[in-house]
Amino acid sequence: MNTPPPGGPSAARPRFHFPKSARVRRRAEYLRVQGTDVRVTTAHVVLLLARRPEGSHTGTRVGLVASRKVGGAVQRNRGKRLVRELFRTRPELFPVGGAVDCVVILRAGVHTLSLQALAAQLESVSRHVVRRTLELSRRPARR
Repeated sequence: MNTPPPGGPSAARPRFHFPKSARVRRRAEYLRVQGTDVRVTTAHVVLLLARRPEGSHTGTRVGLVASRKVGGAVQRNRGKRLVRELFRTRPELFPVGGAVDCVVILRAGVHTLSLQALAAQLESVSRHVVRRTLELSRRPARR
């Protein structure tokens, strides 16, 4: 009798993944988003927002930028992991509705924050993110 162990393949586990459809992936896409003037700033992150060209799939996509000013590879990767985790588990902290791309630029010290502290920072500016996203919906899309 071959039964899978508890917690094995048959157990229902939440799937936390970051699919390609939820990421800004190409350099041209990053440059398009970074070329906009729609930004929201906190102490440890900068959110850049841009509408996607017409005909794109709907839903928010996120891209991450962490320069060496943030720290070494370990610190940069921890900061990116924190933002990805918030994007997966707390999507309301990011622009919702429509075809919006959001590039998150990490600043120095982000790796020292806990997940809750980073979430609190993003919650404190969520009103601005919503307002700026509404501004985007009134503008024509840039190619």
